[in-house]
Amino acid sequence: MSKETKKVQNPGGGRAQRGGRRHSGAASGAKKRGPAMTAAAKLVWADAKDGEAAAKQLLKSAASAVPELAANLNASNDEATVQASFALEAMTMAASTPGQEPRRSSLASALAKALDGAADDVARNVLIRALQLVGGDKEVPALAKCLEHEGSFDAALLALRQIGSEEACLAIANSLASAKGRRRTVQAAALADFGYSCCHPDIPDQVAGVLAKASPADAPMLWAALAKLGYAGVAPALGKALKGESKSRAAVARGCLSLLARNCLTEDDVAAAIAELFKAERESVPSMMALMDNTGEEDGSSVPYLLGMASSEDKVVQEAAANLLIEDFVGSSVTETIIHYYQVHKDDTGKHDWSGLRQVLIRVLGRRGDVAARPFLMSLLHDPEAAIRKSAMEAIENLMGQLDRRALVAAIL
Repeated sequence: MSKETKKVQNPGGGRAQRGGRRHSGAASGAKKRGPAMTAAAKLVWADAKDGEAAAKQLLKSAASAVPELAANLNASNDEATVQASFALEAMTMAASTPGQEPRRSSLASALAKALDGAADDVARNVLIRALQLVGGDKEVPALAKCLEHEGSFDAALLALRQIGSEEACLAIANSLASAKGRRRTVQAAALADFGYSCCHPDIPDQVAGVLAKASPADAPMLWAALAKLGYAGVAPALGKALKGESKSRAAVARGCLSLLARNCLTEDDVAAAIAELFKAERESVPSMMALMDNTGEEDGSSVPYLLGMASSEDKVVQEAAANLLIEDFVGSSVTETIIHYYQVHKDDTGKHDWSGLRQVLIRVLGRRGDVAARPFLMSLLHDPEAAIRKSAMEAIENLMGQLDRRALVAAIL
């Protein structure tokens, strides 16, 4: 530190204001500046080694240091507030290192106690952000009280979600009764972030109750929450949105139905979710993925459906179906089904680009890795259409490795 810098420091630490500007009481009040604030002032200017030592020292005396630091937090964002915030952050980082569980618990307890005496929302939020990293079930009641304050609601909800325990989940659920407007919607949506081990059976119904009274703008957030929770009762609302005029809401509903099908707890509910999706959009990638997520590799019942999707005029749907046929099914029975489909429809002259579809199916057979397709692919080397012969050659090489093309051409001719 230079001599000039030292000259403008206060005796208690930190830089002095120039030009005779008066300090606020929060920055200079003697009753708020004790050992912890003195250490905090030094911490701001410390190098890495000294800063680590200061943070650990503050952490050792967390029970007395936190109240002193918290008393210097306020919305004026003055020098004392900056120093106290920096010190609390350093203590939190030190408590988060391995082997510091007892001191981490002590720090969390002190932070929770300090919330009651916080001067304003700024002070409260600094303490909450620290608790987000070090808090646990014992601190949940203190954080739950902060959900009642508009200015600290977002920070408190995030901290409870970060703790992620059953106690935190119940705290959010219990506060729904008194919450209103946006806060009620956001809390209900947050319940979906907790795993099934934390989520009580009545929570999906609570979220559904919030959805019933929510504004149209808030509905998509709750759709997603109910889909995560596997609540099949939301399927009709999602199906209705899929058929609505708003493309953005339809896109959200489409994704939610696919997610719902993966998360439903019973086969009947899964079937209902998939049926709702198929009623609105049979030929879509989400429909295919929802179906595949709920059928095993050994179940070939969805292969005919995927072959139909491979003939779609939508190239994205066609490619998705082809990839599923390549990657999600094993065994020669599926290979034989694909070959049979090709042969039955090879002379199809309908509205679809059948030549293009034939090439897609040939590529699928070449990339599935099933040598049972080799004789059929070899036979296509005699096809009258040059594009089919080329696709067959590439498929054979994908399946069997590089071939002597000159010898093959001579044999074909």
